[in-house]
Amino acid sequence: MILRPRSREKGIGAVELLEQATALLRQAPLDTLACYYLGTVPFMLVLLWFWADMSRNADADQRLAGGALALSLLFIWMKVWQSRFSGRLLMQLGGAAELPSVTASVMVQGGLQPWGFIILPLAALITLPFGWCYAFFQNITVPGGPDWRTVQRKSRRLALLWPGQNHLLLALLSLVFLVLFANIAVGVYFLPHLLKSLFGIETIFTRSNRMLLNSTFWAAIVALTQLCLDPLVKACYVLRCHYGESLSSGADLRAQIKTVAERATLPVLLVAFSCVICGSQPAFAAAPVVEPQQQLQQRAARLDRSVEQVIKDPRFAWRLPREHHQLEKRELPGFMQSIITWIQDTAVTVGGWIGDAIKWLFKKLPKPSFSGVKPGWGGSFSDIALLLMYLLLALLLCFGAVFAWRRLRRTPEPEAELPMHTLQVAPDLHDESVIASELTEERWLALARELLEKGELRLGLRALYLATLAALADAKLVTIARCKTNHDYERELLRFSHAMPRLSEAFSLNLRIFEAAWYGMHLPDDETVRSYLDNHRRITSDVRTQ
Repeated sequence: MILRPRSREKGIGAVELLEQATALLRQAPLDTLACYYLGTVPFMLVLLWFWADMSRNADADQRLAGGALALSLLFIWMKVWQSRFSGRLLMQLGGAAELPSVTASVMVQGGLQPWGFIILPLAALITLPFGWCYAFFQNITVPGGPDWRTVQRKSRRLALLWPGQNHLLLALLSLVFLVLFANIAVGVYFLPHLLKSLFGIETIFTRSNRMLLNSTFWAAIVALTQLCLDPLVKACYVLRCHYGESLSSGADLRAQIKTVAERATLPVLLVAFSCVICGSQPAFAAAPVVEPQQQLQQRAARLDRSVEQVIKDPRFAWRLPREHHQLEKRELPGFMQSIITWIQDTAVTVGGWIGDAIKWLFKKLPKPSFSGVKPGWGGSFSDIALLLMYLLLALLLCFGAVFAWRRLRRTPEPEAELPMHTLQVAPDLHDESVIASELTEERWLALARELLEKGELRLGLRALYLATLAALADAKLVTIARCKTNHDYERELLRFSHAMPRLSEAFSLNLRIFEAAWYGMHLPDDETVRSYLDNHRRITSDVRTQ
């Protein structure tokens, strides 16, 4: 699977990405899928048990802390195994040499993935950044570095790549989730009725439709849908990470070459396994042992103990009402108990200070009477609320006045000191028809500095290249024209190589750097920009000393 040249800027289509992810899952061996379900199924089962236990069990408050701790540990367990699953898919594509260690996976997944419980709901509430945040946490699952800082930087960079493809992919996956959810819900609902019609099997689902009002039923449907769809989601974001890394590493080309070589030389191996089942002699039942006659009191005591054990069995305690009793205080170690006591005392003291301040404020404020109610604060809560609203409005007006005064007080920079060329509109560097004569060298350098500070290294390099051409044109060494290519300017400089040999050499080096970043697939970095700037300074120094 190779990223086509026309798709390097916007990525391949979301539908094509889904098709490739489906093919990748179909080609994955069983042990790869086992890695996913080995981590996810235990978490889903314990989550459903915790859901049902907390919503219906009479003793739920006694198992709340233990269940929450088990869910937290199983969540990290699930993310570690999902990381192994994504790593195997990446190795299948040829984008990873080996999987990270289990310790590194636990540190990365345990340190970054829990933040999704806070960031993803907030992003979904705001709506706009949800696509990037969701892609970021999916990219963390794909192995990308030895430590969590490297994984965080790489996941953030790949999440910002191809936003149109990412958001369209999320829309398609959401639609698939809804269709799959509806199919599973209908199948689970009608399967017991089908068993009753064909085989006469009576179940709790066929006696009543009250299960549709049970939240555990819908939680189980969501869990089944997640188990079916989430491997496809992981495969989609593995492909996104693979293609994103391939822009600079060429991993997709190496994987394609390796696949072609393996298909040409791969022999067909047939392996047969035989299993021998050894029979054993049947065991004969021992003769029954006749117990001696027990006394009536011993039988009654044993029966009472059995009844008591059955009553205490959690399987029969779900109908019992919850006891709202005062929980016994558990003694903590002395050090912890002293810390908790100090925190409680501090909170009580601070709360008392705040209460005293509010009472003092109410005493200082006038006590108006609204709607014919007698003066004072004890009679009407609406009076207090109205006064608080007035106070908040006054504070907002004060803040607004201070902000406006500070903005008006700020003196603008004198426009007379600005050079006239700053009033020129900056050209669109994405346009291939832009030439160096549209701006001066200083203006090109200023534009390049702005782009480099924003992190737009590729556009910044083009602005630097146009600044170089503008400097050469000012020195009458080249003539700027739309019909000329970059190598035409290089050949023009060769005419002055006998007088300025360093000039043509530095320009050729910069030309190779620019074309590799602008027309090629090499992503520029800070070292590339520094090298270009050094050559640019050599060119301008030779031009000024001629």
